[in-house]
Amino acid sequence: MDRAINVAILGGGYSAERSVALSSAEEMYRWLQLTAFKPWLIDVREHEWVANVEGKEIPVDLNRFAISVDAQEVKFDAALLAIHGTPGENGLIQGYLDLKHIPYSTGDTFTEAISFNKSACKLYVGDLVPTARHVQIAHRADADVYSLERRLDYPMFVKPNANGSSVGVSKAKDRAGLVAGLKTAFSLGDDVLVEQAISGVEVSCGLVSLNDNIIVFPITELVSPSEFFDYVSKYDGSTQEITPARIPTEVALKISNYSRAIYRRLNCRGIARIDYIISGDTPYFLEINTVPGMTSESIVPKQVRAMGQTMPEILGLLVQEMVS
Repeated sequence: MDRAINVAILGGGYSAERSVALSSAEEMYRWLQLTAFKPWLIDVREHEWVANVEGKEIPVDLNRFAISVDAQEVKFDAALLAIHGTPGENGLIQGYLDLKHIPYSTGDTFTEAISFNKSACKLYVGDLVPTARHVQIAHRADADVYSLERRLDYPMFVKPNANGSSVGVSKAKDRAGLVAGLKTAFSLGDDVLVEQAISGVEVSCGLVSLNDNIIVFPITELVSPSEFFDYVSKYDGSTQEITPARIPTEVALKISNYSRAIYRRLNCRGIARIDYIISGDTPYFLEINTVPGMTSESIVPKQVRAMGQTMPEILGLLVQEMVS
């Protein structure tokens, strides 16, 4: 009898999104248990990786990408990534997995690195989709409030350039807000994006590639009790998520086409989610999440259910394609 295919579900990481990534990994572990594959839950920490096996922590041998269970080696055949932020969404883990010839569920190192950098990603796909006016500040010393005011109008969004889950994002309505927002964003890194705020309807579009066919999920409309879809409203259940979104058919078609084009341009793999804000009948690209949340409050699992499928089905097909 052939042995089971062992799939490492990599969660955790060491960014501000660690707790969310652990929750995503646990949910994916439960879903994969309902398939023909054998899931293993791996906590990726800054100085060690450990497998959680029946309440025990077992160190992962990174030379072999394996663990020892009851004196038997368990070698992982594939990896499902659930790490939001570094090192799972910026290309670092992808480089390691490529060196070990392990198939995995995201784009390659280049795809992840460029998609995680908000400013670079907008430049890379800017000929495909409308984007808001923005200014990248690559060094803290270059943060000039007066220059930003000449180039952009209030309100503005201030964002860490390489972060997710809206961690460190603020909306500046005046100079005091801009100064405070820059301070917050620079506390999380030395690269910041300042973007012209656009009023409109915020939506999110999930998609997956299976057998070279890009499947676009039903689009979700996000109605946040806050001024924007911030970290708290993403995970406390207070945001109203309406699937399918209450938008005109022609706008939904634009978003689907933009999403496919962005996915192809970036050479994505697996499941991704792309966020937009609609002003008038124009969707503006905000960002792409190549390792989208998979918690009970996350958008993609709800979109999959709205499509009439289940996450175990989608993950099972994805892993089957990865190991074929």
